[in-house]
Amino acid sequence: MKQKTLSLLILLIFLAAYLSGRSQTSDNSVDVKPHWKVDEAHSVKIITTTSDFSNGKTQNYISNFEANFKVLAITDSGYQVEWTYTDSKLANNEPVLESQIIAKLINVKMIIRLSNTGRFKELINVNDVKAFADKSVDELIAGSSSNPTMNIQYKAAKQLITTKKGLEIALLKQIKFYNFSFGFTYKLDYVQTNDIKFPNPLGGQPFDAVEKVQLTKLDNKSSTCVIETNKTIDGNAVKAAVIEYVKKISKADAKTIDDEIGKANLEISESTMQQIEFSKGLVQKSFFKRTMNLGFQNRTSVLEIETLD
Repeated sequence: MKQKTLSLLILLIFLAAYLSGRSQTSDNSVDVKPHWKVDEAHSVKIITTTSDFSNGKTQNYISNFEANFKVLAITDSGYQVEWTYTDSKLANNEPVLESQIIAKLINVKMIIRLSNTGRFKELINVNDVKAFADKSVDELIAGSSSNPTMNIQYKAAKQLITTKKGLEIALLKQIKFYNFSFGFTYKLDYVQTNDIKFPNPLGGQPFDAVEKVQLTKLDNKSSTCVIETNKTIDGNAVKAAVIEYVKKISKADAKTIDDEIGKANLEISESTMQQIEFSKGLVQKSFFKRTMNLGFQNRTSVLEIETLD
């Protein structure tokens, strides 16, 4: 049961987890924000790759999605944008619940509110989306009666999407990531360093982490820039948390646990890259990677997004 509880905690972590006018640019800095018009529409390609490493073997799961977004309205306070998934191709035995649910929401319109600088604010048509999501998760629950581990995770997802915030966490990771870099000014040759809290997948106190944000490329001629971030957690803190958790669930003696885990290379980290055409406010290419090596459960998750037009 404790292993199932851990799976639920890790599920939530993976789910959780990111002005009109011209951009103000100089030779070494840029403001990233939308420059969209009403009825402007674009097509997006999304690829998710999940790699699980266990017992000396790596299993890769690659899923593909296609989506469109259309600008419905622009006001002084921001933008209303309609996102619609138009197609999906799930990997066999896709382990990520978010992907499984989204694959069942083809042609469901999600109305998103952004600030005037492009920051995500909220999902507007919550009730409409929730109705489709509830039906989708119910189907997953009904079809997993022979798989108790997945069944309990589907039921946890059903509970998560009962609230607006939970629905946004469960379903909008990809949409939020598209606008991840919007709303900030970036400068070449400058690394913004932030002390942050990173959720603990084992259920304990959040980890202290360091986030670094950097504009690594600025081409004013083509109006493109590249923004990269990374988040790191001290490996000793991760190791201490894993040791504490394993001691609670394992019958092995404390010294054995200390010795075995003490030798392991444990890691929790995140990195992102976004290539943006800042004169239009379009994300040309986007890359997110999360690595969680906890010894007993090791997973790397990659999200790639590309605007096609």
